[in-house]
Amino acid sequence: MSTCVIVFKGKQPAKEFLLKLREAQTPIRSCDLIEPLNKKISTEDMNLEIPEALFISQLNFNNVKLLNPTLARNERQKTLAAWLIPFGFITGLSFSQMTDLKTFADMGFPNQFEKLLGGLVGMLSGWLGSFFSAGNINQDIDDDIRALRKKSEQGFWLIILEMPIELELPWAIIKETNCLEVITIGQQ
Repeated sequence: MSTCVIVFKGKQPAKEFLLKLREAQTPIRSCDLIEPLNKKISTEDMNLEIPEALFISQLNFNNVKLLNPTLARNERQKTLAAWLIPFGFITGLSFSQMTDLKTFADMGFPNQFEKLLGGLVGMLSGWLGSFFSAGNINQDIDDDIRALRKKSEQGFWLIILEMPIELELPWAIIKETNCLEVITIGQQ
């Protein structure tokens, strides 16, 4: 799928773009309207309603996973932890049983807890692995996000448009509207 962010000077041009998309019956996967980060939004833009028929949600920049690396990293960490913590426990338990080491017994723990403590150490290793693996950030996307944050701070409205993989962006509709810039985030 291809995801792009379309930058508009105000909410009215963004609404017109959304209405033209709807009229053309353009198939899209998702579409989100992102309000500017600065609090100096005009009363005209605040009072302008987006029709519910467009199935669009108006979000804050910091609450969008695509635009906030911290949210994306936290979600990746939780997903990795769900796999690595149980895997680490089983691996630690198996390693303790196979090697029959007395590491914890030598520290004064009862001998019958040796394998269980090995499993707990494996769980801890899985959690640490999920934490450090989730910190990976793609530098190209990070540069795009910085540019989009700057646009949002300057008072521009953003539309995140996600298209199905087999379709291109609706360039004809984009050219008809009063958009300032189109930034392609990534192609998967």
